[in-house]
Amino acid sequence: MKHFALAGNPNCGKTTLFNSLTGSTAHVGNWPGVTVDKRQGTYKKLKEPIDIVDLPGIYSLSPYTSEEVISRNFILDEKPDCIINIIDATNLERNLYLTTQLLEIDVPMVVALNMMDEVDKSGDKIDVEALQKKLGVPVVEISALKERNLDKLMVEAYKASFKKREGTTIIENRDLKHLIGDVRIAFEGKKVENPLFHAVKLVELDELETKQHEDLVPMVNQFKDTFSDDTFGDDFEALIADARYKYISKNFAPVLTRKEAGSTKVTKSDKIDKVLTNKWAGIPIFLLILFVVFHLTFSEDLFYLNALGAFGEDGIVSFAGTAFEGLFANGGINSPGVILANFLNTITGMINDLFRDWLSGATPWVQAFICDGVLEGLFAVLGFLPQILCLFLFFSILEDSGYMARVAFILDRIFRKFGLSGRAFMPMIMGFGCSVPAMINTRTLADDKEKVATIRVIPFFSCGAKLPILTAIAGGHRILLWSFQCRFNHI
Repeated sequence: MKHFALAGNPNCGKTTLFNSLTGSTAHVGNWPGVTVDKRQGTYKKLKEPIDIVDLPGIYSLSPYTSEEVISRNFILDEKPDCIINIIDATNLERNLYLTTQLLEIDVPMVVALNMMDEVDKSGDKIDVEALQKKLGVPVVEISALKERNLDKLMVEAYKASFKKREGTTIIENRDLKHLIGDVRIAFEGKKVENPLFHAVKLVELDELETKQHEDLVPMVNQFKDTFSDDTFGDDFEALIADARYKYISKNFAPVLTRKEAGSTKVTKSDKIDKVLTNKWAGIPIFLLILFVVFHLTFSEDLFYLNALGAFGEDGIVSFAGTAFEGLFANGGINSPGVILANFLNTITGMINDLFRDWLSGATPWVQAFICDGVLEGLFAVLGFLPQILCLFLFFSILEDSGYMARVAFILDRIFRKFGLSGRAFMPMIMGFGCSVPAMINTRTLADDKEKVATIRVIPFFSCGAKLPILTAIAGGHRILLWSFQCRFNHI
């Protein structure tokens, strides 16, 4: 069975493509030793079944995050028969940075130009033949969401998997190219696979590469001593990154033709960004949205009508005199989270009453153990579930809409002062729902140090289970202070 790997930037449609190709055969686990999702499935429409692995979304093959290390090691060590590099065609130049790195590995590759339906809709054009010629690998236009040209993509990938491919680089800087060539020869002499990729990474003084090949580091350092760039000095990593971007702008930008030549079209997303990430309005808008989310989850007077006296002194009570009394309104109008919590508590209360009636003839300690101990304890835990799920539903909607990414951006500058990135906000805010999934969500953070720091902060966010306990402790603390004060005054 052949093995294909899907690689691409976050939000390029990679997982949508994976789901369309694998369907019901897909299964999710974790990469060994790392809490990062591993998606694997089978494509069955070719001469033989194809095992497809959906690699984590990454921006480069540098070892800055666990996702990047996983993707890099999988391609180098597992040696997939073909890499399908998914590119968001609406952001062509930005996505091609990763492509230029993948091209340096000796693995067959096919580029999937995803979201071409959006490109066509905007009136823009991409010269696929020119792009294919410049990259030197097959390029297929697809739409993963609409499942367009997916079979054609897999046929091209299957054909490519039978052809041996040697890595190529787009770095044109003469001095760097000469150094990379010398280091590549050294790797070839050591019989190292993918010598070009390793040579480029060693020239960058990549952390993983320098640890594995310490004997070749002096070759790079010796060259650095005689080299200096006016802009980047002897920072070879920055020089190579700059060389990649310059090549992409010079050679790949012309393959894209805008509907209106030279126009700087402001998209709907750009307009939203100007408001939601505004220096002055961004945080107030975020606090307002957060208030609305919590109000819809926990409020027992959703529209403040009872506080304004709209329903009289006692307010209104729904289903008065029934088991579901106060479900939708109890003085004020309940929020969706409170309605769900009241409904579940009513059902669990009925179940407890049934057991209490059934055990009415039993020994009192047995009845107390089952009804007041086991069932009450279980139902007390379940009682928090509706509001937790409701809160997480709102967070999921905000995240899927792209708003959480914008919040991470506006909070990044503040969080940096504490050694965290803006992405740490998401696990923290989830702590208001439940600390356990919030801590699990720290797997999306860049490094272990940031994960540990965020996990240590999360317990200070009050979820529904902790709030009554903290309130009780706070009340007890006040009583204790009062008693000490009275005793001190007495003395």
